[in-house]
Amino acid sequence: MKLKFCGFQTKQDILNAQQLNIDALGMVYYDKSKRHIQADTIAYLSQLIPKAIECVLVVVNPSWDNLQYILQYAQINCVQFHGTENIKLISKTKQNFKNIKIIKALPANSQLLKQIKYYREVADSFIIDTPSASYGGTGQSYDWQILKSLPTDINYLIAGGLTLNKIKYIETLNLSHAGYDISSGIETDNHKDLNKMKAIIQHVKGAIYHV
Repeated sequence: MKLKFCGFQTKQDILNAQQLNIDALGMVYYDKSKRHIQADTIAYLSQLIPKAIECVLVVVNPSWDNLQYILQYAQINCVQFHGTENIKLISKTKQNFKNIKIIKALPANSQLLKQIKYYREVADSFIIDTPSASYGGTGQSYDWQILKSLPTDINYLIAGGLTLNKIKYIETLNLSHAGYDISSGIETDNHKDLNKMKAIIQHVKGAIYHV
């Protein structure tokens, strides 16, 4: 199972996480998010992330100029489009930054399968999150039963207020997900909680640290 920990804002939190057995680490560039950080901060913090961990830039309906600026100056492996971005913008990103992977985050609603079909040609993978006007990061969950309707060849992570106990429940549903994307569930007082991160990694991966 893949683990992506998201919403990192500080040097110390990244230094704590960089030793851990996670697959991806995300930073948010969206000024309406409480986890938003400036482009120059993202560029600096991205240098602290080891190559064994994917550095993910999370954006919501960004302008091309802002997106291009960050991708030029930060060490980003993957862009997570978390808004209602059109195919044209995502395709332009792929064409101009050929080594960048694309994640498209989608709300778990009645339009989910239709949206997956729409974005599938430009997205390398998906994140299925709780429907929200604020585009994620709410700490709220949804009814994961909706994911049973997805074709098994869809590469997706589950997001939405995940905690260790919720992950244990999801494991009983026999879904075809590739892993988990977690933000609020690894926080205490708005900072990443090392003990919470370790507990989830221990359960999902078995080994807390990269071998």
